[in-house]
Amino acid sequence: MNYPKEYFKKEIIDGFEVSAMMKCCRAAQMEVLERFDEICRRHAIRYFLGYGTLLGAVRHKGFIPWDDDIDIWMLRGDRERFIDEALTELITAGLEFVSPHNDQTYNNLAFRLINTRNYCLREEFLKKYHMFPFMAGLDIFTLNYVPRDKKQLKDLCTVMVSANVLAQEWVKPEISRKEKIETYEQLRSMLGFESVEEKQIPNQLWRLTDLLGGTYDEEDADFVAEWSYYTQSPHKIFNKEWFAECVYLEFESIKLPCPKNYAEVLTAEFGDDYMTPKRMPGDHEYPYYKSEHARMLRDLKNMGIDCPEIYKNL
Repeated sequence: MNYPKEYFKKEIIDGFEVSAMMKCCRAAQMEVLERFDEICRRHAIRYFLGYGTLLGAVRHKGFIPWDDDIDIWMLRGDRERFIDEALTELITAGLEFVSPHNDQTYNNLAFRLINTRNYCLREEFLKKYHMFPFMAGLDIFTLNYVPRDKKQLKDLCTVMVSANVLAQEWVKPEISRKEKIETYEQLRSMLGFESVEEKQIPNQLWRLTDLLGGTYDEEDADFVAEWSYYTQSPHKIFNKEWFAECVYLEFESIKLPCPKNYAEVLTAEFGDDYMTPKRMPGDHEYPYYKSEHARMLRDLKNMGIDCPEIYKNL
């Protein structure tokens, strides 16, 4: 995308200051999103803007002022088609797809498409990504089918929560190793999966949680949900018919697919006052590249290299 120079100046929007570096971040993310969109269209693979990105499209025609990432929804079958049919093209385009299934250090149910893992100051990279030296990309959240049978739903949620909570708690030192191993063995006995080396257990649990999420098919369900949010907030559930068709809404000057029933989706997710701007607590620090920026400054200092002026402050 081509941006006028004025775009990269800091700006106050809805009382919130969007820094010049955040403008670079958003432009870099849009480069990744455009490649993703092009390839999905070529393969006729459906996706939808999701969560705050969908809200931004409807309310701001772009990013919410205090948002710093891009969220994508894919129905389970479309996600699998994307991995099978389109992933190679994205890798050829210099992007990396990250999930618990291909990275044993990645602990999240949201899959990720990124342009780099570490900061990069190569001239070619900075030119391509609008002078943004840090990781940029998008998060892909899977919408799974929620079984209409109440007992099946209760049993599935119980097992998924057990696996997911244990995966998150495995790295917490305040929980004893004995307690974690006992819980793991109980879960293994219940589901019958094979044991792995202890260091591989967290990744196994994340993969297991994702696989459990795909237990039911479309004919078994009237609703869809992203399990990690639904198990914590059962109101975050969507009628599957809301995703039967898409409409194209403007997001940062390009048209992107959104659920045709986006009003119903946003009401379920944010409440019926979703058009009223209000800051809500995020699930990561803002900006997300804050710690990577600090690491870059330390590395440059240790190497005796002066940091370019543009990167001295966020």
